[in-house]
Amino acid sequence: MAKKREKTDIIDYISWRGDLSFSASPLNVVDALIFCQLSYLNFTDLAPADFSSTIPLSDLARRFLTAPDFETRSDLGALIDKQTIDLLEIAGNSVRFGQTLVTGFVSEYDQEQEKQFSATTFVIDKETAFVAFRGTDDTLIGWKEDFNLAFMDEVPAQKAAAAYLTAAATAYKKCRLFVGGHSKGGNLAIFSAAHLAEKMQKRLQTVYNFDGPGFSSATLASPAFLAIKPKTFSVFPQLSTIGMLFRHYEHYEIVQSDEKLLMQHNPFSWFVHARDFARLNEFDSGSDIFFKSFNNWFEGLQTAQREQFVETLFGVLDSTHAKTNSELSHDPVKNAGKVLKAFVELDSDIRDEAIKIAGEFLKITGNEIKAKLID
Repeated sequence: MAKKREKTDIIDYISWRGDLSFSASPLNVVDALIFCQLSYLNFTDLAPADFSSTIPLSDLARRFLTAPDFETRSDLGALIDKQTIDLLEIAGNSVRFGQTLVTGFVSEYDQEQEKQFSATTFVIDKETAFVAFRGTDDTLIGWKEDFNLAFMDEVPAQKAAAAYLTAAATAYKKCRLFVGGHSKGGNLAIFSAAHLAEKMQKRLQTVYNFDGPGFSSATLASPAFLAIKPKTFSVFPQLSTIGMLFRHYEHYEIVQSDEKLLMQHNPFSWFVHARDFARLNEFDSGSDIFFKSFNNWFEGLQTAQREQFVETLFGVLDSTHAKTNSELSHDPVKNAGKVLKAFVELDSDIRDEAIKIAGEFLKITGNEIKAKLID
């Protein structure tokens, strides 16, 4: 376990280095995470929805903070850190980020397609553009789409991300391209880069995945993904769970976090120093156990089993009529009762299969823990 030290985070980073322009100190991995975190904010009607115009981040921050519907825009749900709004304000007031031009903001939700997608492009200078894909937000549709990755070759957000990156690369044809995202956004960044035309890929510099779920081994071994492997860089907290879903390339960085368990997924818990994160040499044992347990379990399931498990899980959650995780948490006792009732009323074969699949996962996890203890 890493030695405890005074916490410094991405907001502190801007306080330290906010007076340095990107020409004085080029884009680094911490800057990339900041752009990705800002993409969680709702810039609808504040930032251009296409690439025909731009707005400086300093102006966008002022518009956001003084918007008549600020309270609504500030409701980021139960899972996105409220400090993201503070990050926008301090970034907008800084020399480093303030004059970055924001463009191409899109945000799409489709209940029927089970799609949650959002992206923002930050033009750093005439030669550099950063495309940031939003991760999973507070909506249950967003989480359902994440789970759909377990049995679908391509989910709607991945298709949208590939089209968006191509559009951004076309609009900024003279720019070096950086792409990134946190959580599902990291997966979208890698997917979109792999599907970028070869001519455009030559301008691709780095693809950042911040604790996002990976892909199947077969997908990573495909020619399209191997082409961008040298440019792909992942960052995971010391105890990662979301990032341990599916497979990744071996080039990654482990960052120290001061949160517990799942909360380490929050980028504001990651320690920063200078132009990088506070790195660790290895994951906590919990990450290793979860990675082996989940992926051994997952790869042992047939595609139909994965789909049925996901549909069963979200079908039960749908019985609460909640649309977001926040709504689920408003009345946990009542919603838990609805979930239990819906589960009991399931077709017995489906219910038994779901219990069997969950039981296999717990069995494998238990075996991994035992093996770790013996080691």
